Amino acid sequence: MSAVQATGAEVHNAASAAGTPEAELAHKCLYYMVLMREVEDRIERKLFRQGKVLGGVYVGRGQEAIPVGSALVSQPDDVLCPTHRDMAVFFVRGVSARRVLAQYMGRMGGLTRGRDGNMHMGDMTAGVVSLISALAATVPVATGIALGMRYKGINGVAFSYFGDGATSRGDWHEGVNFASVQKLPIVFICNNNQYAYSTPLNLQMACANVADRGPAYKMPAEIVDGNDVLAVYRPRSARRPTRAPAADPTCWNAKPFA
Repeated sequence: MSAVQATGAEVHNAASAAGTPEAELAHKCLYYMVLMREVEDRIERKLFRQGKVLGGVYVGRGQEAIPVGSALVSQPDDVLCPTHRDMAVFFVRGVSARRVLAQYMGRMGGLTRGRDGNMHMGDMTAGVVSLISALAATVPVATGIALGMRYKGINGVAFSYFGDGATSRGDWHEGVNFASVQKLPIVFICNNNQYAYSTPLNLQMACANVADRGPAYKMPAEIVDGNDVLAVYRPRSARRPTRAPAADPTCWNAKPFA
């Protein structure tokens, strides 16, 4: 399927013909996964090689199910903090592929209006916060967002995305600990692709899974098949934190290449 076909209204609206809510959900998941893959391929394999994108290009190839399944759980008042592997979060929250491509090319139509290029982009009207290059640094930011929503009486949940390498940094532990102590409505989503750059998981932590760290913070944590978008979506929709004055944060440890 080409990018034109993937983004066409006739394809996106075809779900109504599927007949059942389950089929419509499956179609929606497939649509956003294909859209993420097509846009990233255009950026990496065409625009970057043509010299139209400056800086590095990082993609989430093979990991599309994680941002799609998790972002579809979110509600309008929620705030999401994606990383470089989670482009589908923008699409699910209503940001167009045109704006993302313009962002990467440093054009006025991008999310930062040409003031920054590449993946440093966010759109608070869509509830998406720009990533921070030091990836674990987004965890305490997301924790602060959850605390701010509580103070303001906003009926929302914060979603914090990161990789397994981020969990070996101090700011990850500080953010998770604060969220647990304050009982904030936040979902910590680990895209556990088994490597932090070139460092394998067994050389950066003694425990077998990132989810094993949850009990230390009295935080429910579970492992999910990161290759199955419906496995990411369905159990997580049931385990979404309650948006009450006190709610235990939750950790989803998604393994895309397990």
